[in-house]
Amino acid sequence: MNKERGIFIVIDGIDGIGKGEIERALIQYEQRLGRSVFDSIAFSIANRKGLPELKDFWNPPEVYFDTIMTAEPTYAGIGRVIRNEIIAQNQRSYSFITQIEAYSLDRLISMVRVVIPALKNSLRVIQSRSFASTLVYQSIKAAEAGENPEKIRKRILEHKGNQIQLEWAPDLVIIPTIRDMNELIRRIEARKATQKDDKAIFDNIEFLKKANALYQSDWLKKLFIRRGSTIRYLDAGISPEVSRQQAVDIYRNFLENCRIN
Repeated sequence: MNKERGIFIVIDGIDGIGKGEIERALIQYEQRLGRSVFDSIAFSIANRKGLPELKDFWNPPEVYFDTIMTAEPTYAGIGRVIRNEIIAQNQRSYSFITQIEAYSLDRLISMVRVVIPALKNSLRVIQSRSFASTLVYQSIKAAEAGENPEKIRKRILEHKGNQIQLEWAPDLVIIPTIRDMNELIRRIEARKATQKDDKAIFDNIEFLKKANALYQSDWLKKLFIRRGSTIRYLDAGISPEVSRQQAVDIYRNFLENCRIN
């Protein structure tokens, strides 16, 4: 880990597995440490300017936060289009190539505008999803379209948004996994019965089975490790409470091993 920059933590995994629960658990842990947290998601939803920039969360002595909470896709600009149009169940179809390009552009803007400035100022960034999701999901979509997934993954890594996130690779990647896919089905159905249902096209159980396996694949793990990332898996199939505790334990151990308070 680069000691001269802040810490970049990513939570990534399939839809419905509880990434939000894990992110909230880490944020609450940060707050228990006495660190102030800036919610860039709430900021984007509430402000017409969309994504925040450095002065919104780090402009001492008036404005200074210790930790930034982010998500991909973002909730502004192209990220909002991705959520509300490109991956929504709306009877309109967008190719996996279009999805790759859209996610990469949204990722590039988020990295340049929010994540990198935060890391350069020694802040921590806790983010839901990363380029790993593009690699996993679009590998499956490519295979379904009769394309070679390995070639598509190489193509994905040629896009600037994905390249820059590799250059500023996460220090810690937490991937929740699940063995009992029936439990995942129950969670997705429960989500659809609440306001959490975003009607994403990826909420398909066969698709998610494939994605769950790819998130645990050697090639993805090696890609992160080569960039210096620590990658940890947790069992999200027990209960949300256990998932939260596992995530906090992983994070705390990571900080202790790095001798960071």
